[in-house]
Amino acid sequence: MVDTMTDLEKNPDSCKGSRSGEGKDRRRFLGAGVAAAPFLMTMVSQPALGVQCFTPSRSLSRNTSLSQTGKFGDCSGAQSPGNYAAQQSSSSPSYSWPAAVPPTTLMHPLFYQGGTPGVTEFIKLVKGKWVSMTLGEAINVNAPGQVHFYLIAAYLNKMGGHGAIIPDTVITAAGILNIWQSYAMKGYYEPIAGVKWYADDIKNYLQSNGIVG
Repeated sequence: MVDTMTDLEKNPDSCKGSRSGEGKDRRRFLGAGVAAAPFLMTMVSQPALGVQCFTPSRSLSRNTSLSQTGKFGDCSGAQSPGNYAAQQSSSSPSYSWPAAVPPTTLMHPLFYQGGTPGVTEFIKLVKGKWVSMTLGEAINVNAPGQVHFYLIAAYLNKMGGHGAIIPDTVITAAGILNIWQSYAMKGYYEPIAGVKWYADDIKNYLQSNGIVG
């Protein structure tokens, strides 16, 4: 398979700031880099209808034979990333974030911090120090590939946001975080040995299996 990683993903150091003082400060917090400027995603969608969903590896064949019992299930109520990005006020009638994971939850260390500025690294400068963005801020960042956008939403759906149901037989919360960590470290995720999923493949899996709306 052709390696589709961008130059930015392969050479994260090429995008670091030139000011030595700021560079040293940034490296003190989980790695160096420049956080992408947040922007508000205004689209909001309704929960997706229930669909038959599969584990990452089983999705390659979508085999529902008796021998594959436990490797697929029914996913329902999944919200879109845009819905979570737009609805972050608990006073909103369509507020959908799970109670255990409010928008103020820190992106790191919950989600592994990669080293590619604006792609896998979501930090901000506050009073001269680099700190983690919140999930509410990170999901509003327009980053190349937008993998974080979909995986944050997948995690929120898995945690029961707006009543979404994603069975553990399909994927666990840790499994979603592992997909992100692999992507943040290597630029791809392997559902099985030798098969590499890049940004579009990860997004397609999450959407086609009803893990995100």
